[in-house]
Amino acid sequence: MSVHLTFPGGAHAPRGEPRLIDLGRLVIGGSALAVGILYLLDAMGVLEAGEVLGAWWPVVIVAVGLAQLAERARPATGPLVVTAAGTLLLLSTTGVLPGSTWSYVWPAALVAAGALALTRWRGAGPVRGAVDGRDLVSATGVLGGAEVASDSPAFRGASLTAVLGGVTLDLRRARLDPGGAAVTATALMGGIDILVPRGWAVRVRGMPILGGVEDKTLHAGADEGPVLRIDALAALGGVEVSHGKKGEATDGQVPAAR
Repeated sequence: MSVHLTFPGGAHAPRGEPRLIDLGRLVIGGSALAVGILYLLDAMGVLEAGEVLGAWWPVVIVAVGLAQLAERARPATGPLVVTAAGTLLLLSTTGVLPGSTWSYVWPAALVAAGALALTRWRGAGPVRGAVDGRDLVSATGVLGGAEVASDSPAFRGASLTAVLGGVTLDLRRARLDPGGAAVTATALMGGIDILVPRGWAVRVRGMPILGGVEDKTLHAGADEGPVLRIDALAALGGVEVSHGKKGEATDGQVPAAR
């Protein structure tokens, strides 16, 4: 984790120039320093280090979440979830909340996941009326896999859902509608792969909840023309946008026309 902050003065940072601060090292170094001090005090008989660590270890999780938030210009879902989870654990381990930690964690996680999913119910946006099944695609993989491909000359959108399974949408032989297209991808303990031709303008908006959303497409030369908008929600799963399947050579791929 690293972020640009401006610090005046210093031998290696002239006044007014930005300096790269590694927040990850600050968290790791600060945690090591705190643990070392606790055990030194324990050796001197001042306190019981094990008891203190047992009550206050969630502070590290809170620090990690805050460090991730500091890296971003605007709040992001993942760091907010990490910070909230660490805070909830801290309130439980320090006795502010009665009962076991787990009795609070899993209901709070369900509430947060449901609320976050509902905030994205609109998906990637409106989809224009489709002419046939190639223009508008729907695929669901539940406890299994689903692979769909479109060679539409005017692709307009798709709805993809993977629950304990996988879904692959292959658009490498399709062309985008002049007005663009919208894809909504939801992965719950599953995976979704979206394959697009080189040269398409792709805009990915992701919400990973203990999961991942990756855009591996090449954006060079794709600033003009219609746009493929992808709204991805990955909970304990993953959504990946790329030019080819894993292990598949794509160098010889002929880009589809827009």
